[in-house]
Amino acid sequence: MADASSESDFEPTPLGGGGGRDTFVVRIWSSDGRGRLRGNVQHVRSRKRTYFATRERLMRFIRDHSRDADGSPCPG
Repeated sequence: MADASSESDFEPTPLGGGGGRDTFVVRIWSSDGRGRLRGNVQHVRSRKRTYFATRERLMRFIRDHSRDADGSPCPG
């Protein structure tokens, strides 16, 4: 199977703490018989979507479409 990331790759966001909330739908599938994963991610509010083949591309899309509570872009 492909390199699976552990939960420690992502820092949890405290519930009820500052920061806005955005919703993303992420779909992941194996595109070949060798276990490489691909997917797409959609930002629900804007309906923008992209396809990705790397974790970096997925995280860049989420960061670029995330907003703080005041509506300003989240720092990258």
